[in-house]
Amino acid sequence: MPACPVCAGTAFRVLANARRLQEECRTRELFVAHRLTRPPQPDESKDLTEFFHTEGADVLACETCGLLARNEHEPPPAQEYSEDEYDPAVMEHQYPRYLEAFRKKENPYRNLLPRGSRVLEIGSHYGAFLQVAGEWGWKAEGVDPGKDTSRFAQSKGFTVHVAALEDCSFPAEHFDGVFIWNCFEQIEDPRPTLVVCRGVLKRNGLLAVRTPDGQFYALCERLLSDAEVRPEAKDFLLRAMGYNNLLGFPYLYGHSRATLRRLIQPYGFEMQGTLSSELLTFPLPENPHWVDREEREISAGLRLLENSVLIDQSGPSIGPWVEAWFRATAAS
Repeated sequence: MPACPVCAGTAFRVLANARRLQEECRTRELFVAHRLTRPPQPDESKDLTEFFHTEGADVLACETCGLLARNEHEPPPAQEYSEDEYDPAVMEHQYPRYLEAFRKKENPYRNLLPRGSRVLEIGSHYGAFLQVAGEWGWKAEGVDPGKDTSRFAQSKGFTVHVAALEDCSFPAEHFDGVFIWNCFEQIEDPRPTLVVCRGVLKRNGLLAVRTPDGQFYALCERLLSDAEVRPEAKDFLLRAMGYNNLLGFPYLYGHSRATLRRLIQPYGFEMQGTLSSELLTFPLPENPHWVDREEREISAGLRLLENSVLIDQSGPSIGPWVEAWFRATAAS
């Protein structure tokens, strides 16, 4: 394992070994199968049971800052995300749910920038946030190397640059806001991305980042291995992890509020706020009513867990995902 990208530490402990991740991947498959009336088609399995990062790894925790990182046992697939194939019909089916999820983020994000602001989304995926940003009165464009997803977003009329951020050559201080909703945790070295973000943002511009919460995953791993935790509590945790795409931890990194602050602020940013969050939407190809009801119940249970004695009350509350927003200050 190379040095930690947050603190440059080189000491790590194993939080979940490869055998544990294999068990979680099997649990994830059963979790999904139980909530469907038919087996999913291959194109419907993306971001559901099929991920770029799968089970051949350990999840490590940095001994210095607590960042979670995957230690891959084999090289990742040769095929890059840019070549990943997505079915237009599947994307069209899922699109309204992503729209609904982003509309629910009106508080606090809409009031963080005035109408007319120019914003960039890194990893714009299907384009749902670009639409919602337009509804909020912002001028939005995206950047995403995924060819199929970007083509779909462009078909909706959105401006999407099909490239890596570093290859886009945006003018300096061009944007009022940059949003990285769902890919920051997959960037192997996020530091060059942060340099570009600071360069394209105006002074006092907004940077919003959203990632899986490594502290929450670590908490679940601890409780699931505790013989004194009741079976019904463990069942709740597994379902919470299932609905938040944490089973098998298919991400390169798991951040916390502390690691996001420590990583991002030196690049010319000041943290302004954070909040606990959940997966934008669980991308099932069908949505039985009982699944919607269960997901709402799990969400309510997670809010109770945030105030539970199981969590260290000396620090901030934690949830399955964490969002943080920063303001651009002096150039780094």
